[in-house]
Amino acid sequence: MKALRRLVISALLSLGAAGASQAQEITLRFHSFIHATSYQQIKFFEPWCEKIKGQSAGRMVCQIYPSMQLGGSPAELFNQARDGIVDIVYGNPGYSPGSYLAAEVFELPFMLNDVHNASRAMWDVLGDNPGPEFEGLRLIAIAPSDFPIIQTTSKPIRTVDDLQGVKLRSAGRYGAKVLEALGALPIQMPAGEIVDSLNRGVIDGAYLPWSAVGLLKLNETMKHFTDFGDKQQRMYTSVQIVAMSQATYDRLSDDLKKVIDDNRGVEPSVQFGDAFESTAVADKKAFAEEGADIHVLSDSEYERWRKAAEPITDEWVADANKKGLDGGKLLEQARQAIAKYAN
Repeated sequence: MKALRRLVISALLSLGAAGASQAQEITLRFHSFIHATSYQQIKFFEPWCEKIKGQSAGRMVCQIYPSMQLGGSPAELFNQARDGIVDIVYGNPGYSPGSYLAAEVFELPFMLNDVHNASRAMWDVLGDNPGPEFEGLRLIAIAPSDFPIIQTTSKPIRTVDDLQGVKLRSAGRYGAKVLEALGALPIQMPAGEIVDSLNRGVIDGAYLPWSAVGLLKLNETMKHFTDFGDKQQRMYTSVQIVAMSQATYDRLSDDLKKVIDDNRGVEPSVQFGDAFESTAVADKKAFAEEGADIHVLSDSEYERWRKAAEPITDEWVADANKKGLDGGKLLEQARQAIAKYAN
């Protein structure tokens, strides 16, 4: 009888241990503003989540919620992670202009010309020490989107003179500032309204990355594309960040923390950037094969554009200083990191 009793108790303890083990399984709520078939999700979010699942032996998994399914606006994503509403977010600091100056420095005109190296530079500057603006967040990966280009329906843009008065849907605060400095008329609107606005003559074109052309089916409307040479810095980029709630990270066991830490940093940032760059390269190649008019700025014309935008950087430094940051130091740190990885 005693032996049977011990056997029953042992079995119950085993069941309790199994239940405790199951209770330790973690589901990370991953909230994103882009749709489920986007290249960001297919090329980076899903493979990253598979690594997390595999390296944790299934104890930690992601549940991805695309298209703001959990509510709120894209500008609120970082705060949702801080407040514990979700565990991981894909956010764009540019949706909250002036709130993330440490990241915004990489959006200044004519700073970058290589997505992969820009990802490395961004991580060097921001990854482990992003500053008080990112308090409550543990950054996973940082990358630029592929660089915007000027796209028009009827008027080809070859020189800065061609841009005068041209109405372009702009990308981000500093994208708009650069277009304005060059004489264009930047117009802000949701991406979903671009095609209708083109058809109604509200805008003459758009300033968007190559990766957005196919995504929004703009190749059916846009006829002329103005791009930059491989060695020319680009007018603007948009910083993209995948971040985890620091509170969520702090609650993890040490072995699960290690899984997260092994999958954040420079290499994940490069992989994140490649989701944009690989899409852009493939789309540009396809459009060129279809006969799209793609014009690359000459070096002399590029210099005209670059000089016209120089005051924007000075304004940013002054603005950062007014907000209690050392704008000059932030700018120099960014430039040094970019130079470190320059081709």
